[in-house]
Amino acid sequence: MVICSESQEDEMKRKKLVHIAQEIMSSEKVFVDVLKLLHIDFRDAVAKATRQNGKPVVDERILSQILYYLPQLYQLNRDLQRELEDRVAHWSDHQRLSDIFVQKGPYLKMYSTYIRQFDNNVALLDEQCRKNTAFATVVKEFEMSPRCASLALKHYLLKPVQRIPQYQLLLTDYLKNLPEDSEDYKDTQAALGIVKEVANHANDIMKQGDNFQKLMQIQYSLNGHHEIVQPGRVFLKEGTLMKLSRKVMQPRVFFLFNDALMYTTPVQSGQYKLNSVLSLAGMKVSKPSQEAYQNELNIESVERSFILSASSATERDEWLEAIAKAIDDYTKKKITFISSRSQEEAECVVDTGAPLGSKAPIWIPDLRATMCMICTCEFTLTWRRHHCRACGRVVCQACSANKYYLEYLKNQPARVCDHCFVKLQENSDRCASTSVSPIKPGAFSFTRKQKKIPAALKEVSANTENSSMSGYLNRSKGNKKQWKRLWFVIKNKVLYTYAASEDVAALESQPLLGFFLREEKNGPAQKLQFKLYHKNTLFYIFKADDIPTAQRWIEAFQEAMILEQ
Repeated sequence: MVICSESQEDEMKRKKLVHIAQEIMSSEKVFVDVLKLLHIDFRDAVAKATRQNGKPVVDERILSQILYYLPQLYQLNRDLQRELEDRVAHWSDHQRLSDIFVQKGPYLKMYSTYIRQFDNNVALLDEQCRKNTAFATVVKEFEMSPRCASLALKHYLLKPVQRIPQYQLLLTDYLKNLPEDSEDYKDTQAALGIVKEVANHANDIMKQGDNFQKLMQIQYSLNGHHEIVQPGRVFLKEGTLMKLSRKVMQPRVFFLFNDALMYTTPVQSGQYKLNSVLSLAGMKVSKPSQEAYQNELNIESVERSFILSASSATERDEWLEAIAKAIDDYTKKKITFISSRSQEEAECVVDTGAPLGSKAPIWIPDLRATMCMICTCEFTLTWRRHHCRACGRVVCQACSANKYYLEYLKNQPARVCDHCFVKLQENSDRCASTSVSPIKPGAFSFTRKQKKIPAALKEVSANTENSSMSGYLNRSKGNKKQWKRLWFVIKNKVLYTYAASEDVAALESQPLLGFFLREEKNGPAQKLQFKLYHKNTLFYIFKADDIPTAQRWIEAFQEAMILEQ
């Protein structure tokens, strides 16, 4: 262990002070060059394009607003750079620099003005690039030039926002290594106080200092040009959830903001492909009624609706709560801007709170329906599934031969089921706002001989509400060891069996009075199983996915087997 003498420590601190002073000066030189790039070089690029085009590529008033307060900051920091360079050059004669910051203190408050308008100015830049192709070309060419080092213009516009925190870090480090008897000590304390005040004021203006950085980080992580930074937008939550498509679960990274829900596809380390940005306006979030889908949540929005699955029920509930709160806050904020509906419009609104066809429905996944949800015909390789674009149900071609103009699809015609077609026609007659476009089958006859299903099997659907218990179980008949995974529902002391969780007719039904259960408790695997008997005859063996689920099923079976007095 090396022990330094007091004189050695003082010498180390003196060297450190020189190093920090040089760093303050050199970083100021780099920063002034950034301000020159924005205030002078970019303006020159715009002026050159104006001369070549023979007319302004952008209104001077708009350009000045985008570069708001940069001329003043450029002048201030160029003077600051000169004075710092002079002090460092003559450091051996006069070891002092904080008095410069004290003198410039009142002018540093100009940063607050720049930061106050930053979000709006960046949004204005994006808007002009979107609307004005000539200006967008100038910006793109400038960004790709060696002067800009192929970095986005917004990357440089952010530098003044970051400069005040940098001053704070550098001056804090400078003060730590400064002897208390130094003539620069009190000035450094004063300078640090001024910089902290400006930094705190800047954070108050931006409300969340880290929030803007996060929005920029998200924007830079997306492939292509996307405007994630918006005035007033606040980042709330992010995470990976499984999005259920028609056939499979696909991982998607979700970002929740105070005005939108965005989901992306990971493409490489830290980079994402943007799939969609869904407005919270009119959005609904809910969890399925079936306990078997305890990790899932339903998202319904005007543009798209889908099912998501989290890694656990706890994570699902966290997302559910966060999205629901964001929707509620957004609605309260916008409520004063929403005009009241007329009575005639209100009559067209269905139970979901939106007219049928005005919002994208959640599609029932293919594997959760083995039969048409209208006529109960079983699907096969030739008798395929179709989705109603109005309600999302899985139907056959015979029950979805019509098309209808749907509002959420920008009034393009889309396949709808027979039930929705009738409702849409009725709504159209009442509201007199939509035209109907039936598509006739033509020469093809979409008919199929239906299997006769007893009425008792149609009384209760697989997704029925108010059941005692529902979910998937593996079942084996008698002593046979072949397992089959089926969906079961216990309702009104009757056990209903379905091929899938959204089927509208049961495969079989069995009243449970007179039956009894025997549990298997020999080992962990056996505890998942329980046996159903009738008069000492083994009917079925059931196997759950986990012990808690098995126990809930056992309790539901036992309750259904007792005749209430």
